[in-house]
Amino acid sequence: MYSVFQEIEKLREGRSFQINEALTDRYTLRCQDTFGAKTAYCFSVPIRNINTNDIVDLKFYHNSRSSTFFGSEAKISVSDKIRFFNEYGKCDVLLPGAISKKTENAIFFKDGTSSIEIRPTLNGVILLFDSYLTSGSATIKLQFDRSYELVQTNNKYFSAMREKFIPFITASCIGMMNATGRVRAPCEVYNQKINDFEYILTFASASKSKDRIAVEINMQEPKLFQDTTVESNHPTTNNAFGGISFLGTSRAFGEQWLYSRINLASLALMQSKKITKSILHIPKLSCNTSPIAVYKMAERFCSFGSNWQNKIAITDTVTVATASNGYYHLDLTKLLGNILKKSESFVIRANTSSNPVIIPTGDSFYSPQIFEVTYH
Repeated sequence: MYSVFQEIEKLREGRSFQINEALTDRYTLRCQDTFGAKTAYCFSVPIRNINTNDIVDLKFYHNSRSSTFFGSEAKISVSDKIRFFNEYGKCDVLLPGAISKKTENAIFFKDGTSSIEIRPTLNGVILLFDSYLTSGSATIKLQFDRSYELVQTNNKYFSAMREKFIPFITASCIGMMNATGRVRAPCEVYNQKINDFEYILTFASASKSKDRIAVEINMQEPKLFQDTTVESNHPTTNNAFGGISFLGTSRAFGEQWLYSRINLASLALMQSKKITKSILHIPKLSCNTSPIAVYKMAERFCSFGSNWQNKIAITDTVTVATASNGYYHLDLTKLLGNILKKSESFVIRANTSSNPVIIPTGDSFYSPQIFEVTYH
């Protein structure tokens, strides 16, 4: 994603829009439509800076010593390393090599024949490693300014936790990404603890590919969706903080589902509105387009305790997705009704006989989901 406004333009397919700044929250842009209706585009992570309330500008600002980017809550600077900073502390990400090139949207590190491309996300950065072409893996080092004895980690993400269920910072695998930005295979993360202040993270893929390893590193912000994947190959774990899902069946994960639920507290300013339509737009990260659908759940789920072994039964089909302009579109109007009175849990599944559908979860700051709500 290069711009919040650019993504809304894609979804509106050329229809003009005028921003209505009334009733703003940190997730949402509102547009005035015809016949008195308004449309809110609610992103799955905050799109406004917590101090200025301005829309995050996904660009670096360069000077002679460093480059700076302000996310929704974090300040990120890039010099000989990447420094993440917020009110809870700082984390330095040490990379091999040195800066070789800077543009408005990217910074490149070069180390011999390998390079790393760094781009802003809404509250962090995405790292694109081509070192996989020669070494088979990519390695970074995290250095913290305080002790982080508690970490949550699996093969999809690494989170240093500032509280039991709240990360300070998360490194999340996106996958093996080709030159057009499409994800074609998963990658995995492995961590080595040096001490309570330092960790080494290694990213690798079993896929023999010339694609780049893509990873996003973000500081924590509250999410609009509470979600997690559950999967048959790892039946006792889940993906509470990871930003990617491979729905359907894959060699790496087996069969995978995505549980989801809207965090209504984040949309409190819309509670008095009459909702006439609600559509969930999910970026399509894979090359192929396979069928996906939304199903009702027999009961609510816990995003930290759910897994394949204790998975919740599904009931009726709510909707089958359509796809256009790089997104899957899921009409949730029938399921959610007036979304501000009750938060419904749902499952997103893919046709298990097809290639896996690769989409971001609600934890992705690189490629957020967008919830479109039309109201009066």
